[in-house]
Amino acid sequence: MENVVVHIISHSHWDREWYLPFESHRMQLVELFDNLFDLFENDPEFKSFHLDGQTIVLDDYLEIRPENRDKVQRYIDQGKLKIGPFYILQDDYLISSEANVRNTLIGQQETAKWGKSTQIGYFPDTFGNMGQAPQILQKSGIHVAAFGRGVKPIGFDNQVLEDKQFTSQFSEMYWQGADGSRVLGILFANWYSNGNEIPVDKDETLTFWKQKLSDVRDYVSTNQWLMMNGCDHQPVHKNLSEAIRVANEFFPDVTFVHSSFDDYVHAVESTLPEQISTVTGELTSQETDGWYALANTSSSRIYFKQAFQENSNLLEQVVEPLTVITGGHNHKDQLTYAWKVLLQNAPHDSIYGCSIDEVHREMETRFAKLPCRRLVRSCCRSENRRFGS
Repeated sequence: MENVVVHIISHSHWDREWYLPFESHRMQLVELFDNLFDLFENDPEFKSFHLDGQTIVLDDYLEIRPENRDKVQRYIDQGKLKIGPFYILQDDYLISSEANVRNTLIGQQETAKWGKSTQIGYFPDTFGNMGQAPQILQKSGIHVAAFGRGVKPIGFDNQVLEDKQFTSQFSEMYWQGADGSRVLGILFANWYSNGNEIPVDKDETLTFWKQKLSDVRDYVSTNQWLMMNGCDHQPVHKNLSEAIRVANEFFPDVTFVHSSFDDYVHAVESTLPEQISTVTGELTSQETDGWYALANTSSSRIYFKQAFQENSNLLEQVVEPLTVITGGHNHKDQLTYAWKVLLQNAPHDSIYGCSIDEVHREMETRFAKLPCRRLVRSCCRSENRRFGS
């Protein structure tokens, strides 16, 4: 394949809580942001950083560093901090349908406050992907999805698998939803850490890139190749610019660039072949090169799933109708706040119930402080005052 361009996207997959409780991870998040700002100010070749598709990390950082709000805004305006489109990275199947929609709506509202959003449906580690995702994304003005699980890439060796619904020859495909909506799908066929820890040493560089380029070549359909420079809670790669310069010296037939999803998707869309696979509906294959859909998480700490559904039903079927009946003006912000608190229990490493006990004790506190029933009483009092009763 000629004129290969390797798009290196800097990111850190940020599980808000998992093997450490939220506040411990938050301290690492503060360090990540601080180091990012230092790079933005001192390395003009370090162009941007993808904030994992979730806006809540901005809130988490600014609670510790409120004095840096203007700095965050400036780097978003400059296109250096890539934010959105979701509020959190949820699990699709362990939360309610309404919560999936609200996560997108609130994420879009939050990104609008800051400015420009990266319009890519980002599901890097979701434990299976819901069939309605293309429909929800299209309704939100998002036409591309990137995901790590649920589809098996078969490459060029013409493998035949039983679950043809979940196979794609290439890492690029179309994903069609239950209603016929379709988005371009980008599968992390070599996972979302395939460009992690790129070496600067010349001997190590040659070995690293020979293997990495071979891995990508197995599945890619265009000459635009994706390398994700980061992993779970990965600190920012401070000498990445030097590593890219060294790579370009060793591989004159390949162009290595520090990129973003905006630039990468634009390049892919302009070079897609006419015939690529279409996957349909739910993406739940268990043959995704070891990155299984983890369906059995539905049985762990099932009381969390029950509490989530109960509170989601209250907000959707009781609180919101009451806010509409009472005019909605007095309780709109409270309703949004309640959804945010509930969604903070929806990340895939929270609601699945397999994190450390400290994580799940904090989840119990969030469920306990949800203002759903208080909102119901407040709406009813407003309605009574409205009619003088």
